[in-house]
Amino acid sequence: IQPVINTSITTTSEMRSLTLLTLLGACLGQKPARIGPDGKPLLNRPDVNECMKRKTHMKVGNHNYFLSWREPWHKFEDWDWFNGRNFCRDRCMDLVSFNTPGEFKMFEEIMKRDNVTSIYTSGRKCNFQNKGCDGTHLQPINVNGWFWAGANNDRIPATNTPHPDAFWSPTGETGIPQPDNHEGIKEGPIQADNNIGITIEGLQEFHDEACLAVMNNKYGEGIKWHDVACHYRSVIICEDSDQLINLIATQEGVDVRDEADEGTNSIDVDSLPQLPEITAPLAPAPNPVRQQAQTFVQPPAQFAQQSQFQNAGQFQGQQPPQQFPQRPVAPRPVRPTRPARPSGPFANLFGNFRLPFF
Repeated sequence: IQPVINTSITTTSEMRSLTLLTLLGACLGQKPARIGPDGKPLLNRPDVNECMKRKTHMKVGNHNYFLSWREPWHKFEDWDWFNGRNFCRDRCMDLVSFNTPGEFKMFEEIMKRDNVTSIYTSGRKCNFQNKGCDGTHLQPINVNGWFWAGANNDRIPATNTPHPDAFWSPTGETGIPQPDNHEGIKEGPIQADNNIGITIEGLQEFHDEACLAVMNNKYGEGIKWHDVACHYRSVIICEDSDQLINLIATQEGVDVRDEADEGTNSIDVDSLPQLPEITAPLAPAPNPVRQQAQTFVQPPAQFAQQSQFQNAGQFQGQQPPQQFPQRPVAPRPVRPTRPARPSGPFANLFGNFRLPFF
């Protein structure tokens, strides 16, 4: 008598196992935010181990870029703006900043090829209480208050006139040009003790459209910049952060600039057609931070506490704080030889899997 095998049960069991592994991967990919004594999340410090094994899908100039949707383990993940920054910062990177000529056009082509719906950038509106955002040179903040949080707070050109380095959408939810702060204005102000969760304009910080995402033809206008509420979820592009790489070199004595692993589905930059030649910015010179009038206010210490959708760590200089003495950069540690990639039907699915405690 031949035994009867219930293939449906076996198939169901395998599917459940794959589902659990997928959920486990999503949990491992995003670490919970560090919480300060006042209950507010903090920007992450870079992790030297994560920096040394960070994935790179392309390199332009001296900057590596990580494209989350191209890496199988992160293909179906998305992030809000704050946690997207922390994912990048763990790896000595930050959300991409389009402050280099031609850089946006390069990623516009990649988004078109990969059919990506949206990506997050480090673009941010200065809407914080008690951080210098009320300076007259930033008013109104929806016009003059935008900057690249991941690129030394480089200013984004004023949004009320066309500029060759800005690519705001001409339309949005209500048909008016971006940025329009549609959600922030729609939800309106709220009363709260001590102005917690309130922008300098009196609007709700949670709903204020203070983060810059790139949308792919959302309103039939092509690939353009949009202001979104920072709780909006999207895939991300991480870009090497000179500030964080230098911080690791100073504090840990390790140069991680060239310590990166090639990611899955990496991009041949030379294959991108008719793009202007670009060079990523060089590492900053070790000059002291210059104090300027009417500029962003410096916090008292690096990695200052901040609210969930704020960027309180942004108003700081390129160099690490003085309490960390300069030490000579140690030679790069010898990295162990990796075992051969597994073969089999699930090799591509789990070949790049790495538990966080290894």
